[in-house]
Amino acid sequence: MPNKSGNDKKTMKLDLECGNASEWDVLGEDEISLFNTSVAHRNYSSGETIFIQDDPCKGLYIIESGLVAVRKMDDEGRSVVIRLGYPGDTLGYRPLLAKEDHRASAEVTKDSRICFLDAKIARQLAASNPDLGMGFLERTVKALGEVEERFFEVAVQSVRVRLVHLLILLQDKCGRFASDGTLILELPLTRQDLASMIGARPESVSRAFLELKKDGLAESSGREIHVTQYDRLIEELHSNLPTVS
Repeated sequence: MPNKSGNDKKTMKLDLECGNASEWDVLGEDEISLFNTSVAHRNYSSGETIFIQDDPCKGLYIIESGLVAVRKMDDEGRSVVIRLGYPGDTLGYRPLLAKEDHRASAEVTKDSRICFLDAKIARQLAASNPDLGMGFLERTVKALGEVEERFFEVAVQSVRVRLVHLLILLQDKCGRFASDGTLILELPLTRQDLASMIGARPESVSRAFLELKKDGLAESSGREIHVTQYDRLIEELHSNLPTVS
């Protein structure tokens, strides 16, 4: 006979290609069934827009594969990348929960497969499963903490330190180590996008790259970056970022 313990939901899986959409792992079998019959999957090419700033939030978007840049635009039409979305990330949950329009746009920077869940179904699932809503609340709080850290870094740290920090953060998602220990980062982002993510001008980022090259730490060619002295880069970051208790 099948096991009727509390682990039954593990016998039914979410209709997602990615295996790390952690907020959704709390769904029970009936909720998984509702999710699977309600989602729509679509392939996006690099450069396509998923949703636009100030548009009504019609639902949630779960990244199954690829890479998405979340952009914020000012009144003069200038845009900055405020964060990146990776496989397993859910986009649109903050405006959905707040019943607001999208506060930013989402643009595909690497061919992606995106899962869409209508707002009505998303709210129904959140209402029936408090753990799902709590998961999104925890992610929101974490994002606010990251914003505070970013403000601190922009206020007190040099462009070089901010750039080093960003490169290390991107290591897991966009990097690989060569046989000689060199970290190779293949970033589907422009130099301007990198600059906007650390609150700097593109020319300042270019100067920081030249400094890293001069010191024998890293080299850049287009959107590919070779970190030749990874351990020294880590040491430089740790020596410049204060320990927060």
